[in-house]
Order: sequence, then C-alpha cells, then structure tokens
Amino acid sequence: MPNVRPQEIAAAWLALGQMLARSRKAAGYTQETFAPLANYGRSTIANVETGRQRVGRNFWSRSDEILRTGGSLAREYDRIRYASVRQVPSEMPAPQPLDVAPGPSSSTSLEMLARRPGGDYLVGEWNSFSILTSMLAQQRQAVSPDALLGLIEAHRECLSTLYRKAGRAPIRADIGAMLAEASVVASRLWSAQGNRALALAHCAYARQLGDRLGDRRISATARIFESNLHSEAATLIEADGDVMIGLRLLDEADQAATDLNPAARARIAAEQAQAYAALRLPREATAALQRAEAAVNELSPADCVGLYSDWSSARLHVYAGTCHLLLGQPDQAVEVLESAVQALEHDPANVNVALAAAVDLASAYAETGELERSCALLGDTYNRLKAGGNHRGIARAQRARQRLVRWRDEPVVLELEEQMAA
Repeated sequence: MPNVRPQEIAAAWLALGQMLARSRKAAGYTQETFAPLANYGRSTIANVETGRQRVGRNFWSRSDEILRTGGSLAREYDRIRYASVRQVPSEMPAPQPLDVAPGPSSSTSLEMLARRPGGDYLVGEWNSFSILTSMLAQQRQAVSPDALLGLIEAHRECLSTLYRKAGRAPIRADIGAMLAEASVVASRLWSAQGNRALALAHCAYARQLGDRLGDRRISATARIFESNLHSEAATLIEADGDVMIGLRLLDEADQAATDLNPAARARIAAEQAQAYAALRLPREATAALQRAEAAVNELSPADCVGLYSDWSSARLHVYAGTCHLLLGQPDQAVEVLESAVQALEHDPANVNVALAAAVDLASAYAETGELERSCALLGDTYNRLKAGGNHRGIARAQRARQRLVRWRDEPVVLELEEQMAA
C-alpha cells in the first residue's frame, strides 16, 4: 500500500474495530463480558470498536483466540501496521524519550498513555519505537553488522528499561514483543560478527520472554532463528553444528503455525528442509520444501517486514539449491542457485542472502567439474564478505573452500587458498 494517506489508515482502523464488534456479537459477548477476557476495560473496547483508540498486536491475537476468528483480526492488524510503516517519511524523527519516573508511578504513566481517550500508543512516541524495531530488523540483510549493532543494542536497552517500568500496564506485552524482536535482530548481528555465544543468548532471551508473555508468535520466531544457530545453518557454516537441536526447535515453532504469517511458516519449512538434507533424507527434505513453497505462494507485502523482510520465492530458491547441494545433486543445485543469484543480484535488501547463495553456487560448480568458475566465484564472494564484515558469511565461505580439498593441487585452488589466507 504505497503512498497511503492518513485518512485511509484511519478508515482501516475503524473497519478493523467494526470487524471486532461483529465478531464479538456473533460469539455472544457484550463489551462488558469481553473486556476482562481481553485484559482491557470496557471503555477501551468501545473506543477500539469505534476507531478512537488503537491497541497492539497482542490484543488482536488474544481476541482471535477468544472469538475463534482464525487469526483474521491479527492479520488485518498486520496489514494496517504495514501500511502505516510504508507511509512514514525517510526523515522520521528519532523516538522521543517518555517521561517515565521510577517507582509505582511508572506503571500508572504508561497505562494512562495506553488508555487515554482517543489515544494511540502505536502512533507518535510508541509508533516510533515500533517502526524503528521493524526498520532495524529489515536492514540486517543489507547493512554491515558493524554499522547496525550499536544501534540495535541501544534500541534494545531502551525497550528493556521501558518494559521493566511498565509494571502491569496493558502496554507491557507490546513493549515485551518489541524487546523480543529487537533481541532476535541483535542475535543475527552478533552471529554475523562471529560471536555465537552472544547470538544464542539473545535468541534464548527472546524465546523465554515470548513464553513468559504467552506470545506464541514471538516464541516461535525466537525458536526459528535459534534453531539456525544450533544447527549452524545445517553444518554449512560449522562442521559440528547440532542439526537435531535445530530440528527440535523448529518443531516447537511449527506448533504455533496458526499464529504465524506465511513468511514465518515458509522459514520454518525451509530450515527443516535444509536440516533434513544435511542428514541425507531426501523425501523429508522435498516434503518440507513443498510446505515452504505453499507458504510462499500465500505471501503478501504485509508479511515481508521486520525479521521476515527477506522472504520471497528467490529466498526459497536459495534454500532449495542448498538442499540439492547437501543431497549430492550438484546439477540441480547449479540450476536453482543460478536463478536465485540472478534474482537477488539487484536487491539491496538481500545482500547477505545473495552472498550466501553465491558461496553455495561456487560449491555446486566444483561438484559439476567447473573448478575455475567455482574458484573465481568463491574468491570474489569471499572478498565481498570480508569488506562487509560478515564473519558468519566468511565462515560459510571457508567451509566451502574446505570442500575443495580433493582438488588442492590444482593451480586455481592453490591461488584461491593464497587469496583467502591473505
């Protein structure tokens, strides 16, 4: 929804409120009986249903559960939030600090902000926090980890302070969700810098926070990215990755599939496929890729934001090509990965994904006998990974170089060894 006008956003919020009212009445609830189940007051429900007040995603997810609406309310909320983010100008002001005093009054201040008549804590101050969380998540594939890490950690610490001071205010769950997402983004950046311990710690924190909040979407997201770290991208990065821990975490994430958007479901299935391929289980890998493709076919722009901003059919092709490589099918790997690299070549939002695909394509070239092409591509990609400071990508390239050991006496391989050792 590019160039969306504020009036259209306001109309969308009103339509969502009316959708809630219809669903509530159809389920046999009055505003008075529904409000305590949703952990809000009756006046808040009335304001939400008439478009005068806006609440966070946890409210809509909870409402879906209570009213058995199959996630339709949360999906519409996501669509509106996506449109709201898209209309923000590039010169967006930095989030203004809130005057939250320590002690008992802090919870009251936050609750007043969340519940004031006609107020909207996801617009203004809170909208800035939410948008910044999403923007930093989206930039992790395009910007050097060194450039982003300080920003995301500062943002995360700010959210952590607000979360602690929120007390029992209804807003606490939404701050917690942003804090968990920021922690997962930080995890990816620490991983890119080669600090696996801090990467795992951030993901574990996000997982525990999601579990404590009862937020199935956040819990599942943390498990998806934590699984990738434990399996070491199904041993393409480190030889001693534990694929079984990764699969267990993915299975736990998959249990929340009904709360996840298509991009998240696609990521789960694609990661499962890669793990099965590493274990040489072609039937299971193929079935998982088919599930991922089905999810990708459901994608809309509203799904491809934040931590899932890199998802597309090209992203799935990278996983499929890697699976072919792990299953000993280099010809198929070359065909799929060449297509993926070409599709991602001019995509500034997926620089790191394109580089990972190029590394695996170089390995596939070697397996098909195109050694010179393999070494040239791997050498060029390695230089680009070094220039970008992507240590995890560098580790992937070094693992690819180790797979060339059978040709270690060939001049092109010796030249590549010297280049990568410099």
